[in-house]
Amino acid sequence: MKTKIVAFHILFLLVSAITAPVLSGCDDEDAESVEPRLVVEGWINSGGYPEVLLTMSAVLDGEEGETASNIVRWGVVKLSDGEREVVMTGRMESGIFPPFRYYNFEMKGVPGRSYTLTAEYRGQTVNSSVTMPSPTRITAIDSRPVEDAGGMRAVTLRFIAPEDSPAYYHVSVREAGVDSRFYPSMLGAVEVASPGEIIEVPVYRGRRSFDDKDFSPHFSVGSTVDVRLERVSESVFRFWRAYDNASLVSGSVFVGSPGSLPGNVSGGYGVWSAQGVDTRSITLE
Repeated sequence: MKTKIVAFHILFLLVSAITAPVLSGCDDEDAESVEPRLVVEGWINSGGYPEVLLTMSAVLDGEEGETASNIVRWGVVKLSDGEREVVMTGRMESGIFPPFRYYNFEMKGVPGRSYTLTAEYRGQTVNSSVTMPSPTRITAIDSRPVEDAGGMRAVTLRFIAPEDSPAYYHVSVREAGVDSRFYPSMLGAVEVASPGEIIEVPVYRGRRSFDDKDFSPHFSVGSTVDVRLERVSESVFRFWRAYDNASLVSGSVFVGSPGSLPGNVSGGYGVWSAQGVDTRSITLE
């Protein structure tokens, strides 16, 4: 029997999964011998405060299983900007999964600075260091009717590639009154190479669950949509590009992913991002 080691990740309101390498030809005893590892999803935005979610990886044998036991509530999370270090505080928070978030309101994101995250739990230590790029301004957001889909609108954003290109981006989206957080826009990982080039990117709704058979990538008339253009490091871009590829081929986040997503966390799984952010809103008419 093939068993997959997965790391639970808060990329959607419901459970998402990052699939680590498949253990070819392993049996249940092999799976039980694999030690769970810390999983990080964290970010600090330009002008914003750091947020981190921690879980433990788990072994799945085809059943989604119980995930509550994988939530890390008693980890020690520290963040350094090269000049000082802060300890992040954990708290319960409804409307997200896992419902526990580490935060700190003493350190704001500043472009050009490097942010090193360290997390410790049950003898395990993971770390990641990322330099925050300068944000790129969104120059326009447009919408147009979707053919054969009355009442739906397709959204597009535009920006100009910066002079210090190559540059790497990820697009996140939040529908006002519907979403409690920003979600990854499908196919939202963008790489630009030529300074001054006008870049146009389609903006899609964030997918909260791969099991939603009625999912539409477009938005309804009357919706107010917040769009966030995140300029990220190359390592974070590689994560999101692989995530896009995996989400397109996976009917379920628990099966079908061919290998681990290329995170930037040493000692564990996941992604830590220090990102230059510009946010714009559009009300669809």
